[in-house]
Amino acid sequence: MRRLAIDIGNTKTALALFEQRNLMGQWRIRTQHWTADELRILIEALFRSEGFTPPDDAAFACVVPQVRHTIINMCEKWLNLTPVNVSSETAGIKTGYLYPHEIGPDRLANAVAAIMSGGLPAIVADFGTATTFDVIDEHGRYLGGAISPGVGTSAGELFKKAERLNPIDLVFPECVVGRRTTDAIRSGVLFSAVGAADHIIDLISSELDSAPELWATGGWGKALGDRCRHNFRICPELTLLGINEIGRRNREEVN
Repeated sequence: MRRLAIDIGNTKTALALFEQRNLMGQWRIRTQHWTADELRILIEALFRSEGFTPPDDAAFACVVPQVRHTIINMCEKWLNLTPVNVSSETAGIKTGYLYPHEIGPDRLANAVAAIMSGGLPAIVADFGTATTFDVIDEHGRYLGGAISPGVGTSAGELFKKAERLNPIDLVFPECVVGRRTTDAIRSGVLFSAVGAADHIIDLISSELDSAPELWATGGWGKALGDRCRHNFRICPELTLLGINEIGRRNREEVN
């Protein structure tokens, strides 16, 4: 079965086509408040560009409530099916979270992908609009984690509040000591994100019984993960892998 996996984030939307668990193709687009018809046209064009026909199934994780119904309506009109919506009810993992319904679907997908990849306990750092740290214990139970502003979000607030600082491209400077304002901003924003990630990993690890497997994903996953002191397994498609797996398990249970 070929399944379309969709990860709708606040800024970007990632899409992937899977054949069972094999990744066949993937795309990234800007998240918008599409209509169902607009989104269908866009995805069909992406599929045609690489010679793919419509998928047999679909699953999605969405952190933008206004888009959730668009995804469902699009799949019902295009594929004649209701997609699997990733949630605490469909994820199929045990949790120690006090209010499981509050867990973001992308965080649940990350946890499922980490579990199926082996190596527990595990911590998944997802560096996106928000930076999230999700913790899975040695029994495969989702414990919780931490949420902080992402790199772009932090920089955006800095430019908004500091009138003399203008928006810039965020790339790592050659050295920490910036000799012009643009490099000083890059250094402060990016290296502080690396330091914060290392520190939170230290704190979380101290609460676990054994050393965790570390995963990094999200738009900033590779750039920050490569700079961290900790040894991350960098997997940009980790969330999509989890969404596909949740979709697969739910369809198998129904069938």
